[in-house]
Amino acid sequence: MNNQFGNVSLDRHAKQTLKNMNEFIDGEGLKRKRLAKKLGMSESNFSDYLNGKRSNILDFSGSLAEVLGLEGTYFMNQNFNYKPDELENMRAIAFSTGTLSKEGEEGLNQLLRVCEMIEIYNMEENSNA
Repeated sequence: MNNQFGNVSLDRHAKQTLKNMNEFIDGEGLKRKRLAKKLGMSESNFSDYLNGKRSNILDFSGSLAEVLGLEGTYFMNQNFNYKPDELENMRAIAFSTGTLSKEGEEGLNQLLRVCEMIEIYNMEENSNA
């Protein structure tokens, strides 16, 4: 059966889990190549999972969640509503003290991206230790 995720016939829960994983990865700006490496698989296999071309999606989502330091069922939640917490918290703090100029908001967004990259690299270093 063909669907938006490829040729594997997926049930509704697996489709939702795939959507959740992709939304999270894209929203966090995570690099698929690094995640594949952390999971001990090729980038091609990793992409196949995220595109629904492999079976065992729920097992894969548990492994991905654990590599990211999340609860194993994180992506399986049917009420999943991804919002980058740090970004929301930082904006709430910034706006509670007054309005940021356009340049100030740009600077804040750049700072948040740097913090996210540092966190990703720290995760990578800790897994190699």
